[in-house]
Amino acid sequence: MQISTKFNLRQQLRASTVIPLGLAMSAMAGGAVFVIAGGAGSALAQCAANPCAANPCAANPCAANPCAANPCAANPCAANPCAANPCAANPCSAAFAGASTGCFVPGLANASANPCAANPCAANPCAANPCAANPCSANPCAANPCAANPCAAAAAPPDLAEDELQALYACLIDTLSEASADMGADLHKASWLASDNPGAQDFAAWTNFARTPYISFTHGERFAFNHANDIAAEQYGKFEEIDAIPAGGIIAKPTFSVSTKGEALLETLFLMEKAPAGTMPDTNDWIYSAVMPDGSLMGRTNGQDAANVEFCVACHQGGGYGQDDLLFLEEEYRF
Repeated sequence: MQISTKFNLRQQLRASTVIPLGLAMSAMAGGAVFVIAGGAGSALAQCAANPCAANPCAANPCAANPCAANPCAANPCAANPCAANPCAANPCSAAFAGASTGCFVPGLANASANPCAANPCAANPCAANPCAANPCSANPCAANPCAANPCAAAAAPPDLAEDELQALYACLIDTLSEASADMGADLHKASWLASDNPGAQDFAAWTNFARTPYISFTHGERFAFNHANDIAAEQYGKFEEIDAIPAGGIIAKPTFSVSTKGEALLETLFLMEKAPAGTMPDTNDWIYSAVMPDGSLMGRTNGQDAANVEFCVACHQGGGYGQDDLLFLEEEYRF
């Protein structure tokens, strides 16, 4: 049986009160044909009442064009498939894993009041056809125009002058010191302090051996600087001429990145603590710890998530042979 309409949508909508019903039967090879001119349950009425009632976005809003009046005319993805704006979350706002510090490079900050002002999605990648590529899919902009993500943490660090780096370093240490002195301060500006590791809370007051922050390619290509506590400082300051760090000595290597806004963001804090001789022969008596920007522990030797710091052990044992497994910063960055 086949159902069709004899009146088009315009004629049907012009009927002011009663829509006449007509029924005609004609013989066809293999059966009869019923013609329904109208009625609340007809396909035409359903389409007229809501051209997208069957949710044309369910599979592909423009594929079968269920309503001749253009199912996309009323925008079946009503809120605009790109209204949610895949870039609305601002790919530059939270792309960095680091914690805010409030320390900025003035030049970068002034040059980019809005790091996404150019807005890689400003051209609205879905604007050309809101139904193209199935705007009701899991990702309306599946091609992901922000895939390159100008703010990805993997981006190369900015080229900063030495005085800019030194100013950032001074700001970071001041911020850490102030927050350490007043634990009621906003720890989001010094979140390493939220760690239970005493070294993470105290290192800012230790001896600094880096004249300026430098890019550490073995620590995620982030800026780093080096501190040693009082027990370790004398030996550590000998660099390649070192004998051995005494038990209780701790070396801290804080790292940070710089956002496109010019803000220094705390990244991972790496700590090496010398245990009593013979305590941990597999690591030459070093305890490696890594503290995340929010103060959580990434891993600790012979402790929580120890596997996460095994790369630290391998790297230091491979490169620090004959110097107590320590890898020192380049001479140009030393005092």
